[in-house]
Amino acid sequence: MSGKRWIAAAVAATALCGGFAARADQYSGEKTLGVRVGYNTHNKRPLAGAQFSYRFNHLLRLSPTAEYVFRNDGLDALMLNLNMEFVFPLAQGRCDIYPLAGINFSSWNYHNLDSYLPPDGAALTPTNDVSSRVSRFGLNAGAGFGVNISGSLRLSASATYTFIKKFHGANIALGIHYRF
Repeated sequence: MSGKRWIAAAVAATALCGGFAARADQYSGEKTLGVRVGYNTHNKRPLAGAQFSYRFNHLLRLSPTAEYVFRNDGLDALMLNLNMEFVFPLAQGRCDIYPLAGINFSSWNYHNLDSYLPPDGAALTPTNDVSSRVSRFGLNAGAGFGVNISGSLRLSASATYTFIKKFHGANIALGIHYRF
């Protein structure tokens, strides 16, 4: 065999063995499903939602969430987030800290049209349908902390700031999750 073929065979073998080693760690494929409660600074009201996460390896986790921000002065919202969490394990994997970044879709609903004008200046009709909603995409940045209470129970705390036109603000949340 020529030198190029040896190099190609070595690269292929390394890639195959590396793939098996990456799947063999204790974190790969870990999933969690849980509930979150917290506070939204834009609306100054509580939020509640659900969170799922999938861990690719010991350093990277994908975490979609769906949250409802409760009504205050006729304004409430549905927020959908897709965040990547960059996990730094502590205490031999019993807890971790993680910065996060992701995208956000928010749909803000105006119920009391007398006290609100939409951010883009368009007139709202006095109905409770989609014409009284403003939906936008934004970016998330934040950090969190998680503790594994048992093999199947996890607690978390996170703070996320959403950069979104006219609706920017922070979400501070606590969660309890089932690990499987």
